Amino acid sequence: MSNTSLKKVKQVADYSVSILNGVIGDRLQNTPLSIEMNFYINNAPIVLEKENIATIYKDSNIALTSKLCILIHGITDNERTWTMPDSSDYGRLLAQDFGYTPFYVRYNTGLHISDNGKLLAVILEQLVVHYPIEIEDICIIAHSMGGLVTHSACAIAQEQNLTWTQALKQIFLLATPHLGSFLERFANLTTNILEKVPNWHTRIVGKVLNLRSAGIKDMRFGYLTEADWKDKDADKLLKNNKKPPKILENVAYYIVSGRLTIKEKHWLTHLFGDILVTTNSATAHSKNASEFNFPIENHVQMPKMYHFQLQNSPKVYEQLTKWLTPNV
Repeated sequence: MSNTSLKKVKQVADYSVSILNGVIGDRLQNTPLSIEMNFYINNAPIVLEKENIATIYKDSNIALTSKLCILIHGITDNERTWTMPDSSDYGRLLAQDFGYTPFYVRYNTGLHISDNGKLLAVILEQLVVHYPIEIEDICIIAHSMGGLVTHSACAIAQEQNLTWTQALKQIFLLATPHLGSFLERFANLTTNILEKVPNWHTRIVGKVLNLRSAGIKDMRFGYLTEADWKDKDADKLLKNNKKPPKILENVAYYIVSGRLTIKEKHWLTHLFGDILVTTNSATAHSKNASEFNFPIENHVQMPKMYHFQLQNSPKVYEQLTKWLTPNV
């Protein structure tokens, strides 16, 4: 088998494990199939030691600078999800165009979002401590669940006075379900109905569907902290226990959402957004208020672009550059 074929087989295997972690990752902990959160490059985890970081990035032809870009994927994905058809990605393009050094996160998306938030806060602190040069600027690009994990990590950093937030300047949120996912709410409704039907076949189907991971269930309402879910019945019908979220001051938040249609005001866009996340959820605007008070001018919606296209689209990258240019 050629090296190219072996590489493709490895990629398929990695994606299969990432999908498995997303679906039942909370049950895979302490097994060989569980993904440990880490920064990855060239399909390998990075040991966060100064000399090792310097060597790995030199071998990868990526310059170490005082500006870092952290890329955090969404559920069932890994860091390869950022790759565009021409093999570039947002991180390497930002290195080329703006002098950022990219760091790609891989993690078990089946864990509670708050658990991943704690892990992310820790490895970001480790990165700042062991990075070979002084860090002046950090930006985060997060897709879908990755945005919720980012918010959770920021909340932990505030509580523990971690230093990495001092350099954090911008957070770019791509299709993050701040108000939760309507598909997970539908799954919660469906399993509750199936498990109450007086037929053992139907109940079994309901129980199987209910095996989905803690990470998926956290996306029902966009849970960010342990207090949102701990000692609560995760399967109770459409019960929202979410506490008011916190965001960092002196950090600029930007939002990119997608829609299925060219026209902005269309019933498909209103109901389904980018097919997985509605516009209201992406922008955190409910009927009565905004959970995060994101500036409305910092939101751009991409027409005819569905959920998973937002993480590797030249048009999205172009928008990121427009937001970053005034800060150069």
